[in-house]
Amino acid sequence: MTVIAIGPLPNVAAALTREPRIAARARFVGMHGSVRRGYGNSDKVAAEYNVKEDPKACQIALSAAWPVTITPLDTCGIVQLKGADYARVSHSADPVARAIIENYRVWLDADQRAQADRQSSILFDTVAVYLALSTDLCRMEDLHVRVTDDGFTVIDAAAKSLRVATEWKDLDGFHRWLADRLTSPEGVSD
Repeated sequence: MTVIAIGPLPNVAAALTREPRIAARARFVGMHGSVRRGYGNSDKVAAEYNVKEDPKACQIALSAAWPVTITPLDTCGIVQLKGADYARVSHSADPVARAIIENYRVWLDADQRAQADRQSSILFDTVAVYLALSTDLCRMEDLHVRVTDDGFTVIDAAAKSLRVATEWKDLDGFHRWLADRLTSPEGVSD
């Protein structure tokens, strides 16, 4: 079983505390942290929201005895559909794609709604879903990562080794893959 986590982790930590053997039967893929890049592709690492909202829970989840793969801001913080890929989604006849765009328009503030005609917001969580299926488009590193009490994810040789998507090999390829997944009722096979 794969646990895909795209938010703070109090529920996952509570489950692991009650039944640690969960980790022996699952793998964890999450959208958590900032290893070398921060928000907006800044060279300043950040206490990423999903971690800093509950650092203790994140410490429990990421240090559990399951294989852990994460997409930090380094890779997930730069995913945004624009141009032809966004047009494929925003003009799709597929009911799921139409619902996504309709909800996106509602989610935006009134003064931002014109953005929905041109581009998506940053699509952080989509990378975690992708990593549950494939890692081909990302540069993956085995890094020893520790969660600090103030919500930073830092490289620390004494910490557990995680699979970390640190860079894109083919970000444009991911944008095409994502547009395919969002506009096809059957998705894509790879």
